Amino acid sequence: MWKGIDVSDNQGKIDWTQVAAAGVQFAILRSIRRSGKTDYQFAANLAGCRKYNIPVAVYKYTYAVTEVQAQEEARQVVALLQQHNLSTGTMVWWDVEDRDTLQPLGRAKLTVLIQAARTVIEAAGYRFGIYVGLYVYNEGWFDFNQFATAPLWVARYYNNYNVMQFDTDPDQSRKPEVNRAIWGWQYTSTGRVPGINGNADLDICYQDPAGIEETGTEPGTIWCLSIADVWSEAIAKAAAAAYLGCLVHKAAVLDVSGIEIWIASIADVWTQDQAEEVQRQFAALGVAGVVHNIRVVE
Repeated sequence: MWKGIDVSDNQGKIDWTQVAAAGVQFAILRSIRRSGKTDYQFAANLAGCRKYNIPVAVYKYTYAVTEVQAQEEARQVVALLQQHNLSTGTMVWWDVEDRDTLQPLGRAKLTVLIQAARTVIEAAGYRFGIYVGLYVYNEGWFDFNQFATAPLWVARYYNNYNVMQFDTDPDQSRKPEVNRAIWGWQYTSTGRVPGINGNADLDICYQDPAGIEETGTEPGTIWCLSIADVWSEAIAKAAAAAYLGCLVHKAAVLDVSGIEIWIASIADVWTQDQAEEVQRQFAALGVAGVVHNIRVVE
């Protein structure tokens, strides 16, 4: 279990020397504002994290109501990450919580919009995760089953907005309950951290934010859950058409002597444990898949 923060220019100028000394183990930085401009403190916050080797991810609070808008928001995030030389594999959290803008769209449309953003983010080589308040999950704003392979970060506050100090651990019995494993829990918006004036969001992460890409396998490889191992691109595409977001790869399957085949993958992840967790989730839905360690050829 790792403890961290998510911050934006709402926190003003942050003293990252104090933040690092307080033991913050990861930081999630707001990327792009609603206006399309970069968060005013993004560069300073990123520099502070880099100086003290604090693992970084970013988030984007989405307001998109069309596929075009969702794609444009995602492209803005990608451009920012590339501008600041953030490596592929950096996590982008898609923040889905605006009740006035998003809930009225309906379950089917919002699902499509999130998938449109995901496609842009992942095509650029970055990882895609979803952030929601527990109320969004409980009210079923979109089809969470379509994102079973995407890490999930959930907010649930339980302390009636009383101030919580960073060095105080949250009550794990209040961890949000959903029908899958979660990457992280945002447990308060009224946290206090040395080096930050006023309130900050505090988070628990259940996967090592610094080591998620260090898989112990050959560099440049990923793990996946495949529903089709075939010799024809056309057959792989036909299989992939059955599942929204399914990807087709020509891949060298390293756990099968490195043979090159076409696969339809419903999960591209970084570790074997993640792939096997997704396999269990899809098995519960009646979908059988095979876990592979692969290198994407094309």
